[in-house]
Amino acid sequence: MHHKLAILLFLTLSIFWTNPFYGKPIEGLYFSDRQTTENGYLVLGIEIFSEKGKSFYNAQELRYKKTFGWEEVLFVGKMTKEGSNWILIPEACQIRAKTVWDAKFALLRRFDCDHLAFLLSKNEKDQWVISESLLGTEKNLPFRFHLDHIPGNPVAVKIPDSPEVTEGFWGFHLNGLGGKSPAKIWNPSKGNWEPFSGFKPNQELQFYQWKRTFSN
Repeated sequence: MHHKLAILLFLTLSIFWTNPFYGKPIEGLYFSDRQTTENGYLVLGIEIFSEKGKSFYNAQELRYKKTFGWEEVLFVGKMTKEGSNWILIPEACQIRAKTVWDAKFALLRRFDCDHLAFLLSKNEKDQWVISESLLGTEKNLPFRFHLDHIPGNPVAVKIPDSPEVTEGFWGFHLNGLGGKSPAKIWNPSKGNWEPFSGFKPNQELQFYQWKRTFSN
């Protein structure tokens, strides 16, 4: 009897271990690569978290245009499971902008977006792919980077060297940092956060985490 129960338990656990949609929670922070566009570039990040058994997301898209400056597109909404995929439904959307990188983003406009829907699915590289960027510029955009993340913690991506940007930091929950250095840096090869020991030359995106010292 005990032998049969052990086999049953092993088979049950095997399903969770081998199925990519079990044992791998979708929660976390995701970023695309920097995507070159006709007039500049864009980077898309999405923070996914759960509350009371339901899934939600914050999505942020940084857009640079040589003739305009920077836009930050912000979507927040809910997620529903559809087979092995997820459907993202925005509930509130806004665009903020600035012409000088060191300035603060100013609200440009809010708009209705609850009629939109985005599909999140896996590609052959086991990366989550969103059906399109927030304003539809890029189609089937993969999230190359998946970071372990606690919702609300400040995380910034350092954009690869660009003459338009002095420092190049942009990301989630960055208010109130007070000029403090990051606490950790993301090691993409190991897939974990490591103690911060100085900024690294960035040929590609680099991710930094600060201690949360504020409420938002």
